[in-house]
Amino acid sequence: MTYLVFDLETTTAESHRRKANCFNKDNWIVARGWKKYKDSRCSWEYFPTHNRYSKLRIDPDVKYLVGFNIKFDIMWEFAQGNDELHGFFQRGGRIWDCQYAEYLLEGAVQEAHMVALTDTAPKYGGTKKIDEVKLLWEQGVNTDQIPEDLLIDYLVGTEEEGRNAGDIGNTELVFRGQLKRANAEGMTKMIEDRMDGLLCTTYMEWFGIKVDVKAAARNLAELKTDLAAATEELDSYIPELPFEFNWKSPVHKSALIFGGTVKYEVREPYKDDNGEWARKQEDATAYYLTNGDTTLDPPTDETAARYKVNKSGKNMGAFKTKTIKVPGELKIKWQDRTFKMQGYTEPRPDWASSIFDGAGERIYSTGKEAMEVLLTREDVPFLVALGRKTALDKEIGTYYVTVDEKGNRKGMLVCVQPADHVLHHKLNHTSTVTTRLSSNDPNLQNIPRGDKSKVKNMFVSRFGADGVMVEIDYSQLEVVVQGVLSGDPQLCQDLRDKIDFHCKRMSAKFGISYADALDWGKNDQHPDYTNGKKERTKCKNFSFQRAYGAGAPAIAQATGMSVDEVKQLIEAEELLYPGVVDFNTAVEKAVTLSAVPFQAPDANGVWRTYRRGQWKAPTGTLYKWRSHDAPEFLKKRGITDSFSPPELKNYPVQGTGGEFVQAVLGLLVRHFMQSNWYAGRALLINTVHDCVWVDCHKDVLDDVCADMKRIMESIPQFYNTRHGMDITVPFPVEVEVGPNMLDLKHWHPGQPAWHHAVAA
Repeated sequence: MTYLVFDLETTTAESHRRKANCFNKDNWIVARGWKKYKDSRCSWEYFPTHNRYSKLRIDPDVKYLVGFNIKFDIMWEFAQGNDELHGFFQRGGRIWDCQYAEYLLEGAVQEAHMVALTDTAPKYGGTKKIDEVKLLWEQGVNTDQIPEDLLIDYLVGTEEEGRNAGDIGNTELVFRGQLKRANAEGMTKMIEDRMDGLLCTTYMEWFGIKVDVKAAARNLAELKTDLAAATEELDSYIPELPFEFNWKSPVHKSALIFGGTVKYEVREPYKDDNGEWARKQEDATAYYLTNGDTTLDPPTDETAARYKVNKSGKNMGAFKTKTIKVPGELKIKWQDRTFKMQGYTEPRPDWASSIFDGAGERIYSTGKEAMEVLLTREDVPFLVALGRKTALDKEIGTYYVTVDEKGNRKGMLVCVQPADHVLHHKLNHTSTVTTRLSSNDPNLQNIPRGDKSKVKNMFVSRFGADGVMVEIDYSQLEVVVQGVLSGDPQLCQDLRDKIDFHCKRMSAKFGISYADALDWGKNDQHPDYTNGKKERTKCKNFSFQRAYGAGAPAIAQATGMSVDEVKQLIEAEELLYPGVVDFNTAVEKAVTLSAVPFQAPDANGVWRTYRRGQWKAPTGTLYKWRSHDAPEFLKKRGITDSFSPPELKNYPVQGTGGEFVQAVLGLLVRHFMQSNWYAGRALLINTVHDCVWVDCHKDVLDDVCADMKRIMESIPQFYNTRHGMDITVPFPVEVEVGPNMLDLKHWHPGQPAWHHAVAA
C-alpha cells in the first residue's frame, strides 16, 4: 500500500486542559517531518517563527496516513486549515495510528496503554529517541527555543543515520512491523475498522460541543442555592464542637455517623519542661536601692529616699537603673487535641477504610455504596441532606467551575474555549482493558442522567434557533452482544421477537407469564403498577450488572435486592439461556489453556509469578487477562493465583459492544464526509458508550436521523459481509432530538410541528 508517515513538533503552551493546544493561536507548528513509501530519506520543514498556515502535502496516490498518536497531528493540520487533508479522507484515505495498533495487538494490557514511541520502536528494529530534546521539554523549554539541528535530528534522524530515523523513521518501522503482525494474526480488518472509528472521534474532538454559558450560569446559581440550603440543614445536626466541622472530611463524617475521634489543633498557652507556663521574655527597668538591691517598683515621693541616685555623668541626679529580662505574656502555639464523637449508627465491617482517626482507629466509608445502605436506616436523621450536599458538591466541582485553596480553577467549564464557547473534549482509544473508549478533560462519558441533573441542558446547537441536538442510542446493547457471542437460540429468538428482557426476568422470578409481567411492569394503568415498575427496575439493574460479570453479592448491593433474590434470578436465567453459560465456560477454558507465566508485584510489593491468558473474539479483537492473588478459600486448596470470574465475563461483552460502536462510528464518518457533512449542516460531536451525538440544522434533521438509524442498525450486514460472521439478531436504536441534550424527545420523521417548536 502507498503510505505517508508524518509527525509534527509544535510549541507547547497549555490552555483549557490541552497541552500544545491547537486551538490556542499562540501555538504553531515548529517542524513537520514526513516520509512517503519507498523514499530513502525523510523530508522536513522548519518554521522558526509563528506560523499558522503551513500544510501537509498529500500526493493523490497516497492511501494511508501513518503516525504515532496521530489524532494530535491530524487536529493540528485541521487547525492549519488543511483542506487537502479533508479531501484525502473524503476520497477514502485511511489512517494507521501505531500507538493504537500496538495497544490492540497487545490485547489492551495495562502495559500497552498510551504506550510511547520510544518504548515501541525497539521491538520493531527502531531506536530510542534523542534524550536531549525530551530533557529540554521537561525543563520547560518551548519547542521553538530548541536548537533547529537538534530538533530535526530528533524528528527525522541525523545525517549519520541518513536522515532516515528519528520519529519518522521509527514510526515507519513500527507501522511495517505491525502490519505484518496484524496480517499474520488475522487482525488487520478489525484494526482498520477501529482506525476509521478513531478518525470519527478525531472529527468529534475537532468540532466539539457548543456550550450555552448562560444556561450554565443559571444552573450553577440554582445548585449553589440548593447547596447552601443542604449545608444549613446539615449544620443543625452538628453537636457543639471545639473545632469547625468539615463535611468534606471523611474523618469528620465517619466520626459523626459511626462514632470516632477527631484530631484538631488549637492555639493556646503551654507549659515548659519545668512544668511552668511558658512565657515570652520582656525588657523591664529595674531601680537600684541604697542597700544594693533592685526593684521593679518605680520610686514615689514617700519612697524616693530608699533609691540610689546617679552622682555624676549625663544622668547625674536621676535614679540609677538597669534593663533586665522578666517573664512576659504567656506563649501560645498550635497543639493537638482530640474530641470523641458518639455517632448515630453501627458501620458494616467491610466499610472499614485504610485511614485512621485521631485515636488510631480505622474510619469507615461514607461513600455512595455505604450511603445507599444507610438511607434505609432510621437512626441517622440527616443522611438525605448529606447525600444531597455530597451530590451537589460533586456536580459543581465536576461540571462547572470551582477554585481550590491554591487558586487553581477546576471543573468542566474550564475546558470551554472562550472565543466560541465550544468544548473540545478528549476521546481516548488506548486507555481501557476492554478496548472501550474513555474520556477526559472533561469526561463526557459519565454525564448524569436528566432525572438527576440539568447538566445536559447547557449542550446546545451551534446553529442557534435553527439547530437541534440528536442522540441515537442502541437499545439493550449488552444483551444483544451476549446473543451474538453466545449464539444461544432462545436468547437470539427473544432478541428478534423484541422481548422486554427485564419483564421476562420478572416472569421467571415470580413464576408468572411474560404477558402478565409485561402488563405489571410497563402498563401504568395496572392496579399494582408502582410495585411492578420497581420490580422491572430491579431486573433492569440486574441485567446490566449480570452482563458485565458481577457476582450475586455485588448485584445485590447494586440493585437493593437480597442475595437470595439475585441467586434466584441467576438460576432462572441460566435455565432460560444455557448458551450464555456455555460461552462463559468456553472463554474461561481458552484463557486458562493459553495462560503463560509473567512477573508482577503482589499487594505487598513482593514480585511473584502470575499468569496471563487470552481469548480472541470472532471479530479478531484480542483480549488478555492476568491472574491475581487467589481468595482465601482457594489458597486453602493450594491455589495461589486465579483469574477473576467477573473480568472473564465482562471483557468480551463490554469490549465487543464497544468495538461494534467504534466500527459504526467509522461507517458514520465516511457517510458524513461523502455528504460533505450535509453541506456543513450536521456534525458528529460525541459518543457516549452506546450512543452518538450530532449537532444538526433542522433543515436536514429527517435525512440525518434516517441515515444514521439505517447505518447504526446495519451492524449484522457489515460484520457478516466483512468478517464472515453469522449475526442473526437486530441492533435496534432509538433516535431522540431536542433543543439541547437534556430536553430530548423521540424523533418522528416529517413532523413540522416539532421543527417549529424547536425553532421557537
